[in-house]
Amino acid sequence: MKGKAVISISASSFFLSYFSRVTWSIVAPLSTLKTTTTEDSIIFALFFLGYILVQIPSGMLADRISANHLLFLSLLGVAITSFISATFPLIMVEDLASFLMGFSAGWIYPITVKLLSISFDGKDLPIAMSIYSIAWPLSIVASGIIIPFLALTFSWESSFYFVGSLSTILGISALLYLPSLKLTKSVIKFKDVIRDKNSIYISVGGFLFYLTYWVLVLYLYKYLLGVVRNEYVAGIIYSLTALTGIFSTILAGYIIKSLGVKRTFLLFISLYSFSLLIFSFTKNVIVIGIDALALGFFRFVITPTSSTAVAVIGGKERSGSVTGFANFFWQSSGIVGSIIAPLLINLFTYTYLWTFVSVLSFLSLIFYYKLKFMRDYL
Repeated sequence: MKGKAVISISASSFFLSYFSRVTWSIVAPLSTLKTTTTEDSIIFALFFLGYILVQIPSGMLADRISANHLLFLSLLGVAITSFISATFPLIMVEDLASFLMGFSAGWIYPITVKLLSISFDGKDLPIAMSIYSIAWPLSIVASGIIIPFLALTFSWESSFYFVGSLSTILGISALLYLPSLKLTKSVIKFKDVIRDKNSIYISVGGFLFYLTYWVLVLYLYKYLLGVVRNEYVAGIIYSLTALTGIFSTILAGYIIKSLGVKRTFLLFISLYSFSLLIFSFTKNVIVIGIDALALGFFRFVITPTSSTAVAVIGGKERSGSVTGFANFFWQSSGIVGSIIAPLLINLFTYTYLWTFVSVLSFLSLIFYYKLKFMRDYL
């Protein structure tokens, strides 16, 4: 029962952390604020700025303080900032709320990875991580369906009310149902984390890889609106980039056990990069839809692989610290993507944007190749 509670609450919180960060990318074209690409980019960047500022401290604290209390406070922050976004629809308020929402949501990933790394051992860990990671593709599928529905049926603000309500429920559940965990009493030295070459490789490789993905997530819906010129169809295709990811995430634990972490990274990032490149060469809706399905399948094997990697690199005592350190770089890519993507779109076209990020994804393979693990199945 303890394991089920850890996985269900951790996965639901992970779902919310992702759903909250992509909400504006879908709501923006449908809102009454009529924001420009530059204004949207500022909102995206502020979310990621708040998010990355707490990665390292949240990881360090997750190794020392009861995780359920930390998770409750994080979810409470997401709830409050969501209600603020919906209640005061002004650009300056959205900027501030986006930063504070990112600051609150940023605690969730290091805390939940810590919970899982303590609760599961050996080859059960990648299976647990794969179940937990279903939350990521599921949140994208849900966002592409739920957010346009709420915005067009009720109001664009209703999407933020939805996020706030769900966050409140999850926060209370974390306090009531998550078990008390025995945490290490030893001092976790940050210098020990950054001296580990695996920590550096997984951080830099992840920065390049996630940079490509954040650009895709944050700008794909607007691109699709220009191609299909229908809000619902664009939302459905947007959801396809994660639909098959639900199945690949379930399979990921078994793929990792079979291929190992390193080979899984190398194979599926290569396939993902090729799929991303295809966006540059077609505007056929059917081809885009099929490619979106393939891209989602390949990409979402990487999420549980990344979570398994940082959990093993850190071990039970340092998993929170290593996760926070690596995720600092992974999420920093969201800020960089928010800056360079509009420049490429305004100076050139979306064609060059998809080509550029595809090349970056291929470059990330250099750092994943350098990873070395002690365990035979990794």
